[in-house]
Amino acid sequence: MRQIGAGFLIGIMKSVSSYNIIGDIHARTCWKNLVREDSVNIFVGDYFDSYEYIPPSEQMSNFQELLAFKRQHPETVLLYGNHDLHYMIANEHYSRYDVFSANNYWHAFLDSRSLFHGVAYPIEDKALVTHAGVTRDWYEKYIGIYHSESLAEVARRINALWNTDKQAFAFETNATGWEDHYGTSPTHSPVWIRPWVLKEHDLFAGTGIKQIFGHTQTEAGVMSDCNLICVDCLGTKEKSYMIEA
Repeated sequence: MRQIGAGFLIGIMKSVSSYNIIGDIHARTCWKNLVREDSVNIFVGDYFDSYEYIPPSEQMSNFQELLAFKRQHPETVLLYGNHDLHYMIANEHYSRYDVFSANNYWHAFLDSRSLFHGVAYPIEDKALVTHAGVTRDWYEKYIGIYHSESLAEVARRINALWNTDKQAFAFETNATGWEDHYGTSPTHSPVWIRPWVLKEHDLFAGTGIKQIFGHTQTEAGVMSDCNLICVDCLGTKEKSYMIEA
C-alpha cells in the first residue's frame, strides 16, 4: 500500500482542495488502486457482503487494511451503508447477510466506531455524501423541515440521529407499504433510498447542491443525473468520483 509522508499529511489537512469518493467496496480490494494522495478519500460504506464468493477471513482482512489506512491517513472519511447497518442492529438481515460471520463483523464495527464519521459528510456547501442519499420525506420525519441550513449542520443532525437511534435508518422502519422490498418508499433512509425515488424527493431540490452516494450498482461507471451522482460502480468499473472544494 502506498505511504504518505507526515509532512504531506499535515499539508492536506490544512488545505483541502479535492475529494475522492469511492463507492461500495463489498470486500473488493480495488480501493487500494483508487485512493489518492492529493485528495481526501471518502468511502460511502458497505464493506462486507461480497457479490462473488470471498472467504469471510479475506473480507475481514480487507476491512482491517482499510481501517489501517484510515489510522495512517486520518483525513480519510469512512461512512456506513445498509450492509454495515444490518450487522449493527437486530432483526435487519438484508441480501447476502452472513449469519456465520455476523458476530465477528459486529465486533469489528464496534471496535472501530471511533474511526467512522457516521452516515453523512458535507463538502463545504457544494455536496453531501451519504450511502444512498437524503430525501425530504425522511429528513422531515426524523429531523424537521430543511430551511437552507449549512450542509455541515445537516450532516451533524443526521449523524447525531445515527448515534442515538439507528432504527431510524432501518429498512422495515421506513417502508410505507408491504409491497416495498427494495427501498422505494420516499421515507427510506440515507442508507436505503433508491436514486429514482431520491430524484423525485431530493432534500436539496432546486438548490444546486449535489448528493453523492452509492448503494445502487451502475454498469457504466459513475452516473450523474441532475445533481445526483452515483458512485456504486466497482462491480464493473474501477472508478471513483472527484470533486473540487
